[in-house]
Amino acid sequence: MRAGIQFSVLGPVRLHKEGVEEAAGQPRQCAVLASLLLRAGRPVSLSTLVDDVWGDEAPPSAVGSVRTYVYRLRQALGEQSDSYVRLVDGGYLLHIRPDDLDLNRFKRTAAKAREARSSGDLTLAADLLSESLGMWNGVALAGVPGPYASMQRSVLGELRLACIEEHLACEVDRGRYAEAAAELSALLVEHPLRERVCGLLMTALYGAGRQSEALTIYHTTSHLLRQRLGVNPSPELQQVHERILSGRLQLPHSTSRTVAGQHPGSAQAPAQLPAALPSLVGREKEQEQVERLADDADASSSVAICVVGGMAGVGKTAFATATGHRLAGRFPDGQLFADLHGAGPGAEPRDPAEVLSDFLQSLGVRPEALPETTQARGLMFRGLLAKRRMLVVLDNAASTDQVKDLLPGSPGSMALITSRMQLHALVAAYQALPLTLLPLCQADARSFLARRLGASRTAAEPEAVDRIIRFAGCLPLALANIAARAAYRPQMHLASLADEYAPSEHDVLDAFASEEDPVLDVRASIARSYRRLDPEAASLFRALSAWPGAMFAASDAANTAAQPEQRVRQTLPRLIHAHLISEVGPGRYSWNRLVAAFAAEQARPDRPEAPDQALTT
Repeated sequence: MRAGIQFSVLGPVRLHKEGVEEAAGQPRQCAVLASLLLRAGRPVSLSTLVDDVWGDEAPPSAVGSVRTYVYRLRQALGEQSDSYVRLVDGGYLLHIRPDDLDLNRFKRTAAKAREARSSGDLTLAADLLSESLGMWNGVALAGVPGPYASMQRSVLGELRLACIEEHLACEVDRGRYAEAAAELSALLVEHPLRERVCGLLMTALYGAGRQSEALTIYHTTSHLLRQRLGVNPSPELQQVHERILSGRLQLPHSTSRTVAGQHPGSAQAPAQLPAALPSLVGREKEQEQVERLADDADASSSVAICVVGGMAGVGKTAFATATGHRLAGRFPDGQLFADLHGAGPGAEPRDPAEVLSDFLQSLGVRPEALPETTQARGLMFRGLLAKRRMLVVLDNAASTDQVKDLLPGSPGSMALITSRMQLHALVAAYQALPLTLLPLCQADARSFLARRLGASRTAAEPEAVDRIIRFAGCLPLALANIAARAAYRPQMHLASLADEYAPSEHDVLDAFASEEDPVLDVRASIARSYRRLDPEAASLFRALSAWPGAMFAASDAANTAAQPEQRVRQTLPRLIHAHLISEVGPGRYSWNRLVAAFAAEQARPDRPEAPDQALTT
């Protein structure tokens, strides 16, 4: 077992062997050690070390000097030096354990502090941040020469400054306004253009009852930003200023000052997600993508937004609900949910102002204090979420215009949106992550039925299960419809049930009708997407029913519809936009068996009416 040696870069470069400091050598030797330490675990070539220490002014003897410095470093490390410094491909590799370097311990402790703050334990977060800052012993790499050390001093200095800001933000959140204001004032003198420091100081001063000083600080910083950088204060800093002016700044730790109209003690986290399904089958890859987006919510400079699309009945709402529950722990300030009725049965799309009213009241705003306009409600909503980590689930959106005022405005929160339509504007303007859910594969469809009906029942009749899956087109809504009927008839053989679901192709959707609930009716569900098509797209959709297969090319569609190919190519994207067909390759398309059956029904003179009289065109 090698001797315990600790290295330091958060101050002068040092090494301690068994708690006793050893000489790290003259400045250029420290520069070589710093270069190896900050690239620990990676080989560093001789030419890189020379550049790190001397840059463009390297003397002819530089390579020899580097070798000498490494030799002296080995001597300082003692008999265990071979386990630390290794010769690799004409260069050197320094192998250390993560905790051997103070920088790694600092980063780990700071990360724990962020986790504690996210979970609401501000005291622990503040203590951990104090511990992190206590690891510093002045300026990083103090006295170390060379361009590499100079660059790293800036990088490490920014890390330290961010940690100081985070610590003071914790102090403000704990209500330690006077103490935080004193430290922030000194910090702003050192960094007069640091807008986060300015915003924290303004909040602390306001919390301490020093509103006029907070406004003075804002005007001073604004003047410096314009004079030195030619820019205006950021929207976030302007928002703090406006709320202090109006007396509406929400203090993170105060019962006396809240957003105008907010109930005292209304900080209880809302939990509005509907009940999740007992199991979600075949969506693991998509859920992992959403989880990665959620994990990046803090690091990103924009709000994390995911748009989940897919054809009618593919399980968008079930996916969003289940994924929302899975992500709930990442958003300790709560989850908001709204069905926007973008394509629901018997209802018009909801007015964003109405949804904002519900959200704001869930966050503690009294009804009489609600602003009149959608824009003003949106501003209040984003202000309330500015210091929170919340998940906003917007189900069944009709358009980007319907959701844009319902989105959080600050990093740390996330919006998960479902829609039958492709929300291109949301992806383009907000860099939302688009996810398209497809019907289940054969194996996942079997698992779906096995979980609903019991593995023993489905395993006993695999051929019947495969027939049911084929009839259902692997569509979760259709499979759920069948599974519900089978669950009510536990003694019935699945082969007999499959026979019931094997009508003529002429009446295939009759087997998936539901008089009890239009939401469960496959024909009605597809109809709601169809009736949003413009006349030209609807005409092409009906004409495609004459094509005999599930896959077709643009030329096939043109021949089937007896239309010019160029015109058909311009119309097909509108069917993709409504998720009635999918593009599987350049100029290649496919559609689900049940969608094709619906198209065939619509092409008939005696086409059946979907059981949803409130559908709009």
